[in-house]
Amino acid sequence: MHPVDHATVVAEDVSKVFFSGGEPVWALEDFSLTVEPGSFTCIVGPSGCGKSTFLRILGGLEERTVGEVTMRGADHPVPAAFVFQEHGVFPWMTVQDNVSFGLRMTGTGARERREIAQDWLRRVRLEAFADSYPHQLSGGMRQRVAIARAFATGSPVLLMDEPLGALDAQTRMLMQEELIALWEAERKTVLMVTHDIDEAIILSDRVIVMSGRPGTVREDLAVPFERPRSFDIERSPEFGELRSRIWNLLREDVRAAEETS
Repeated sequence: MHPVDHATVVAEDVSKVFFSGGEPVWALEDFSLTVEPGSFTCIVGPSGCGKSTFLRILGGLEERTVGEVTMRGADHPVPAAFVFQEHGVFPWMTVQDNVSFGLRMTGTGARERREIAQDWLRRVRLEAFADSYPHQLSGGMRQRVAIARAFATGSPVLLMDEPLGALDAQTRMLMQEELIALWEAERKTVLMVTHDIDEAIILSDRVIVMSGRPGTVREDLAVPFERPRSFDIERSPEFGELRSRIWNLLREDVRAAEETS
């Protein structure tokens, strides 16, 4: 098994410009954020505010226009592992090969890859499907494969872009519970984009509320609930107050985004 590591994520004055018809479109502007080691942070914001762009910049999938980004362990830079909304599993690979794919890319030996993959399949309750292919699984099962693959890489940083957004409501709640349990056992540094305010509160230590485009930090809110955490917190007055506060921050930008879409 990989040792549990931790990493700090720092973004300083990150801006990103795209060009549409020759005209500059600023997706992000002066976006700064520090994510503490071993924490779970959710980002919410209106459509088109640059949430996913920021995540892709952190993961090295997109170039920033200006600003600085660092992800460091105790004394060295670290790579991040990604989980996307559409699970991103490879249809031509078995479940076990999908989970071990990141390990293969980093040169981990075949025997160790197999052992790590089997351990993570057990932890996400898919050990009986190790030799199956993605098309033989449900949507929730495929997403568990994607999450297991990200954890199995051993990376101390997980970047999640709407990882549960394509699931039905019941499956999504089950996956939220499983994700909480996996994270609490591993304490990776997680940065997750979601459109679901309730999901952000249930999962995270803090919620970053972004403005409309060009996206920047509108508010940085601490989630006041202790861990381990369950869905019972939804019945508390504090949950309702925090949910209302986040929605009130988002409301005008969400309406503006709909009008221009």
